[in-house]
Amino acid sequence: MEKTNHITVNEIPSKTWSWLKMNRAAVDVPSALEPVLPKVRGICEGVSYSEKPSSKEMPDAAYTGGCGSSFDALFDGVQPVLITAASASGGSSGAENAPVVLDYRLSGGKSAVAAQDVFARENSSVTVIIVSSSDKGAGGFQALRTKLYAARNAHIHLVKVQLLGAGFVQADETAGFCEENASIEVTHIILGGAQTYLGAGANLSGYKSAFRSDAAYLCADGQVLDMNYVVLQYGKKSDCQMFVNGTLRGNGKKTYRGTIDFKNGCSGSTGNEQEETLLLSQQAVNNSIPVILCDEEDVSGEHGATIGRLGDDVLFYMQSRGIPKESAENIIARAKVQALLGKVNDEETVSFVSDFMNGLFGED
Repeated sequence: MEKTNHITVNEIPSKTWSWLKMNRAAVDVPSALEPVLPKVRGICEGVSYSEKPSSKEMPDAAYTGGCGSSFDALFDGVQPVLITAASASGGSSGAENAPVVLDYRLSGGKSAVAAQDVFARENSSVTVIIVSSSDKGAGGFQALRTKLYAARNAHIHLVKVQLLGAGFVQADETAGFCEENASIEVTHIILGGAQTYLGAGANLSGYKSAFRSDAAYLCADGQVLDMNYVVLQYGKKSDCQMFVNGTLRGNGKKTYRGTIDFKNGCSGSTGNEQEETLLLSQQAVNNSIPVILCDEEDVSGEHGATIGRLGDDVLFYMQSRGIPKESAENIIARAKVQALLGKVNDEETVSFVSDFMNGLFGED
């Protein structure tokens, strides 16, 4: 059974009201959301971008994300932009191009909604980076939804970077579908905003299809981060790997729900979810809810979590070299994000994230 993590919305169609009342993760959403388009760079040969694609270009499929069907109400009438990777010859995904970067730079007070579709045709490979940012102290709301379709032997790597101002609320879903021998990789870096509600997942329909997610975050000073990852494994020998690594400090609050669902018929499939949480405050609140559901005997699933504080040996080592405790904690927290930046193949985005972290750690 798919677990869902929804977001309460004000003044949206009444058909969703029963869902709203039951939801525990609640955030008010403005009644009027303005569709916005990104600033785009990195389009190259073999990859196309369209702001007004035909409705038939993105395949229909049973996409799986983490926000549930009622989340669709936020996107009524919103035209997704479409990124398409052309088919490559041969039996495996072709050489990966430079990433396509979609930059959503929001102004204070903005109530914005945006959607993106990514279609990797047979044997193709594409990386898409989506950056959401604003001025440091700005507030507002952003609703974001991305659908990913990986055709046979195709690969999609989606990177989402959240660098919004201290007053922003973001509701973000990534929903994917994989055919035979296709793979989807999702990388999340969450550093900004007041509240972030994040859903992600995929339907692994095809034989030897695969999903991998990596998330790094810093949640501090009253920030709320609520994550729900859901992967449905239908295809034989499909594989799911989910990793979350982050830091809580101040009175930050983080909830992580990760569900791997082995469906009947997915024999030979594997799944693994691992979480590592660094607690730097007695007031921080951490909730970790890993779930493995199984309707098939011949599968292998595992999960694990490491939650704790910096060890005395680490602190002693750093302090013996003249690094005070607070600086040592900042170094470790920053290293968690820095490690994931190695998967972001775009120097401008990496520099942007590094500058944002400098501000967080007082290193401007």
